[in-house]
Amino acid sequence: MIEFDEAAHIYKVDGEPFVSVTQVIAAAGLYGDATQYFTERSRDRGRFVHKAIELYLLGKLDESTIDPDLRGYFDAYLKFERDTGFFPGFIEHTLYSIPLQIAGRVDLIGPWKGGAAILDIKTSATPSPATGIQLAGYEYLYGSPAKRFALHLGAEGKYRLIEFSDRADRGVFLAAVTLFNWRKANLK
Repeated sequence: MIEFDEAAHIYKVDGEPFVSVTQVIAAAGLYGDATQYFTERSRDRGRFVHKAIELYLLGKLDESTIDPDLRGYFDAYLKFERDTGFFPGFIEHTLYSIPLQIAGRVDLIGPWKGGAAILDIKTSATPSPATGIQLAGYEYLYGSPAKRFALHLGAEGKYRLIEFSDRADRGVFLAAVTLFNWRKANLK
């Protein structure tokens, strides 16, 4: 059984703590200077936009409660949905690997052009190269091949769908896991 403490961002499987995909990537230094852009404000914006989309997809959103400063991001998601017809089968879905002791929460997983797609919603202006590695980690935890996308939502109501198709991303993710576990075992 998996538990996720959203406030602390801690995963536990049968009471055992698991590290997150993003923690592994950060520990390997793969975000580079991007961490300077992860402000409290940007984290809050991302969290609120994610929640609005989640509630919308579950049919529980009262759109009048959306902060006007965040409305454009939500409208960008609606435009993406109209343009593509994408509708996820899994929303904010937690996946994990017992052998790797890693977990992650995937924003959206759903059918895409005859296969599956994993989408990570972003409210930042610039895509990070580490996003491909993050999505490869989610795909690994998902256990089946899937298209991997970052869905960048803009404050002005526009979106960009960016595909990450470099299959080497999986190897980089697994190398980061190996490095993380080595550090954990040897640098106490």
